[in-house]
Amino acid sequence: MPSNPSSTNSAGSGPGHPEGIIPMVLTSATQQHFGCVADEDVTGENPYKLLKKDDILEDMKTKAAVSDFSPVKQIILDYPESELLLVFDRDFIYGQLFYLVVTPEAKERILNPPEPEPEEDLVNEIKTPEPKEWISLGSEKEIDEESVKETRGKLMYMFSRARSDFGMPVSFLDRNVTDAKDGNLECVSYQDRRFNIKLLQRDCGVQAIPILQSSSAQTQWKYMRNNCTQYTPGELSRSEKEKTTQPSLSDFCNAVTNRVLHALQQEEIMNVFRDDWMALGKETEDVDWSGKVSDALMLNQAFSDPRYSQDKEISCMHWHPTIQNVIAVAMTEKKQQNLIRSTGPLIVFYSFSDPTHVKILLECPDDILAFEFCPSDPNIIVGGCLNGQVVLWEISAYVVHLHPAQHGHHKHESLKTDMLGLEDKKHSKAPLVRYSAMSGVENSHKAPVTDVHWLSQTFEVTAQGIPVENKSNISVQLITCSPDGSLMFWDIRMPKQGRQTAPDKKQNDLESQMANYSDNNPFKHLERTWKPLIMDGEIVYTDWKMERNDLDQLLSPKPLHFFRIHPCLVNTIERSPFFKDIVLTGTSLFGSSNIAIWKEGVLDGPIILLPSLEGLCTSACWSLTRPAVFFVGKGDGKIEVWNILENTGEAVHVQEHMTNGKITCIKPWTVSSKQHFLAVADDLGIVRVFQIPPVFYTASRNEKLNVGKCIDQQQERLIDLLKRQEVWQNQTPGSEDHKEVDPEKPGTPTEEQDDMKEYDDFLVLEESILKSMGFTP
Repeated sequence: MPSNPSSTNSAGSGPGHPEGIIPMVLTSATQQHFGCVADEDVTGENPYKLLKKDDILEDMKTKAAVSDFSPVKQIILDYPESELLLVFDRDFIYGQLFYLVVTPEAKERILNPPEPEPEEDLVNEIKTPEPKEWISLGSEKEIDEESVKETRGKLMYMFSRARSDFGMPVSFLDRNVTDAKDGNLECVSYQDRRFNIKLLQRDCGVQAIPILQSSSAQTQWKYMRNNCTQYTPGELSRSEKEKTTQPSLSDFCNAVTNRVLHALQQEEIMNVFRDDWMALGKETEDVDWSGKVSDALMLNQAFSDPRYSQDKEISCMHWHPTIQNVIAVAMTEKKQQNLIRSTGPLIVFYSFSDPTHVKILLECPDDILAFEFCPSDPNIIVGGCLNGQVVLWEISAYVVHLHPAQHGHHKHESLKTDMLGLEDKKHSKAPLVRYSAMSGVENSHKAPVTDVHWLSQTFEVTAQGIPVENKSNISVQLITCSPDGSLMFWDIRMPKQGRQTAPDKKQNDLESQMANYSDNNPFKHLERTWKPLIMDGEIVYTDWKMERNDLDQLLSPKPLHFFRIHPCLVNTIERSPFFKDIVLTGTSLFGSSNIAIWKEGVLDGPIILLPSLEGLCTSACWSLTRPAVFFVGKGDGKIEVWNILENTGEAVHVQEHMTNGKITCIKPWTVSSKQHFLAVADDLGIVRVFQIPPVFYTASRNEKLNVGKCIDQQQERLIDLLKRQEVWQNQTPGSEDHKEVDPEKPGTPTEEQDDMKEYDDFLVLEESILKSMGFTP
């Protein structure tokens, strides 16, 4: 029977493939159905699969036109044998993954190829190799991936100049040669350390190749052109493989097996690839020579100027809030010194750039016990005196002396540089800054000012004691306290009756008020007329809300609670930088002292009361980076480090001989993530700055969360203890008789009367102690 013309055409030699085969596209479902899954059932070594003709016809009958064999349906029907040969074309030689053999002759030729004829001897014949046909193996994709392409639109900039600048005279300026390169300023690129990614692991391949050899020829290179080379890995022949497996290789493997196993075992125990030389100096700041983690405070700087620190003690100090490595300390006369003062009371500024010389001096009318920088303007400083007066300084014209890079490049001949007769010809003079304002004696405290604080920038207090919003967002009010039993609120603005404002500004605009002040003394309006805004007396712990009496007058409320936890004057009140409701207090008297931790809202007592400490506790402060750690300064020159998560019975670290005198003040400061300082001042007039070791500034994991849980547990313990004490009191003999007493009966002392009597006794004791220490007139 004659063949169909279409089948003859399909079975013939198509473009790109020999006669008798047809490239086929088989889906994964068809491959699984006929058992010819690529790289599983058929591979490059065994690419042949015989398919039964009946199975193919059944598949075309079931799937109809969807069948992968439907394009060659007539060819399969005309095929004379019962099995057809399917070949796996792994390298896509004929364009598809499979090809079907559709003639018996082609089937026989593929399954039983003829023996190759022996090659003729072509020793004396030299033929030029012809280039092979290019067959893509995917190299063009790699080249396309490595090429740089624009992924965003180009930016367009237009530079113009105002018409008024045309024809203007040229102005030449002097410029440093180092600031310009070839007359043009250049922004040189640099590596950003914040985005330095360390490569921990990388996959790479290693291949042994013959020694490379380069040679040259007398050729002329006319032009450049882009070329690429595509190659496939070569495989060794059977004889070459046998040569590589000679007995010498096996003998070598047997000889080194034990050593390799030993090295692998050592790798499990320790890192044998660690560079000992590079690790020799690593973490030297964290460990000592014995290999133990160091927890000692290391001395970094010591500030002392004999001209001003001799026979003086430091009562207060603060780090400058905006200028790095600058600290201000208040020098006061020692109580036992009865000599004539060579210099009056001073606040001196030290800098790390020159620790032995003072940078700025602040003149004080009397010994300063406490001072503080203004949070909105660090050039404004307020201080409290021993005689109860409050003093203000404004140092904006002298800040240049605190910058070491600018010092010496500017002349300030107009600045006051009176050195009180103590000039040093070898060193530049430190300017003496006179105070800008001082409160009158009649309007000040009746006892020494023990602490001063600026109010927040967000609110202020009216003359009636009502807190209102501060719309200017500038700190203009402060509060002072004193053992005379009063708190005073002060305002640094000009009184309302003396304020002058510009006609185009509002009357209450703070900036317009400050603009009218004198440039030399912006607080001249407060001199000798500065009065407190309001006074609250007898405050221990109370609510800010004012109360009205029977005459409808607003009065400050009485204390809610007071406690006799500390035996003497409290010298430390520090709020935790991590928990705004946690307060640290400390005191000392007659060689013993104690530390207490309080939580606002818990009015039953301290949640943590540390045991009595040996020696005087002169100062204490929280760590700025660890919620559980705080430092305690002692009168014998020791520094104790406490951690409430590890032990509340004793300090985790005690470092002796920090100073030969009594520690009067300690202040922490954070310079960077790896540099933390603790300033320690003593009664010898010396400030020492110690570097805190990482063990005391690196917080443990979830430390803040654990401290919060510890505080809650201590609060529950305190509540449970109070309940037990109440039960014990009810069980004591005579408790029933005590319950039967009518608290409203006249002449019967009530609980409130007992508390007030106890509070009155406390005030009497406080007054007697202050008189004995010389703090009251």
